[in-house]
Amino acid sequence: MQWVHQRIVTFLHADPAHYASILTGSGVTAAVNRIASGMAALRPERDVVLVSMMEHHSNDLPHRQHAGMVEHIPLEVEGTYAGVVDLHALEQLLEQYKGRVNYVSVTGVSNVTGIINPIGRIAALVHRYDAYLLVDGAQMVAHMPVYLERDDIDLFVFSGHKIYAPGSPGVLVGKSSLLSQLEPHQLGGGMVNLVTPYSYQLEESLEAREEAGTPNIFGAVILACALEVLDQIGMDSVFTQEQTLIEQVIKSLSDSPGLKIYGDTDSTRRVGSIAFNIAGLDHGLVAALLNDYYGIAVRNECFCAHPYVKEMLKEELFSLDIEASSEEEELFLVNLKRGMVRASFGLYTTADDIVALGDALRDIVKKRQYYLALYEPQQDGSYQHTHFNPAAEALFDLKQVLAERLS
Repeated sequence: MQWVHQRIVTFLHADPAHYASILTGSGVTAAVNRIASGMAALRPERDVVLVSMMEHHSNDLPHRQHAGMVEHIPLEVEGTYAGVVDLHALEQLLEQYKGRVNYVSVTGVSNVTGIINPIGRIAALVHRYDAYLLVDGAQMVAHMPVYLERDDIDLFVFSGHKIYAPGSPGVLVGKSSLLSQLEPHQLGGGMVNLVTPYSYQLEESLEAREEAGTPNIFGAVILACALEVLDQIGMDSVFTQEQTLIEQVIKSLSDSPGLKIYGDTDSTRRVGSIAFNIAGLDHGLVAALLNDYYGIAVRNECFCAHPYVKEMLKEELFSLDIEASSEEEELFLVNLKRGMVRASFGLYTTADDIVALGDALRDIVKKRQYYLALYEPQQDGSYQHTHFNPAAEALFDLKQVLAERLS
């Protein structure tokens, strides 16, 4: 496990003498909850947390639970072409709540649009107000190099499954000087070196004291091995390749009639994914068509980032004729009816894949009426083909597969 912890820290270009890594249960969600509760207890007099408008729910809701107040940082551009965190607005909030801001939490790369935030500049600004910086790196680590020490990042979190390590834990990496001030999150076996009927003594190792119980050794090793592979490939090479693909896909989709790309379309400020819609076609239908007719797997809806998606869709949402009895019902109906389609990139994505996506979307636009007649909308917002509706068991029957293997 010692190798795992060191492998994580060095992958993020930090010195294990200054930074420590902690493995957490349910990915970024567990890591952010750990920080939100721990930092609230550490500095209770600092009751304000600043969170950007572009966050995944896992880097928004935990702060709302544990902080006295959460303020959302606006983006450089509002609406359809929303950009990075607005540094001027961030400074205004830091000044407004001077002496009360505990930490600022922002994503390194948006999980919706792939837009890259200027983390180094944000850190420098935040530290001038004696606040800490937490970076959600879930969408960052597999797509570009991360420099914790160079950018002076206090706390960094990511999920193992985002870096080709399914079944692995989440990760919290932070400055040892800060993490050592937090009380252990859980007590139990493995994180103490002496227990008496009346007292106990914690392990000196930060990693040990934060990982009570039996660790997910298998998942941890898988995670570290994935980082080893990525390091050998070279994250600079991965980043350069993805930027080329991003530029290609933006150019290709920009030429498609009725297709709208969301977020800042400067390809140098993006990596990892692209979100779009086709005018007159629901995002659920477009996702179903790409899957059923073109063999292209995408995701649709709001990607666990409702405020961010709603911000980019606000001009379109204003035009919807929705009758609701409450704000909560209106929000539910809006999120059910409106969303986006997202195409995500990985190590396996090629230039041919970009061409195939562009061709498929242009073909969908061309055959719009044909496809509309073949699908029926469902109550959950998805679309079902009128002629092709196999039961799940017809596609994969676990008992049958096991019987064949055992025989």
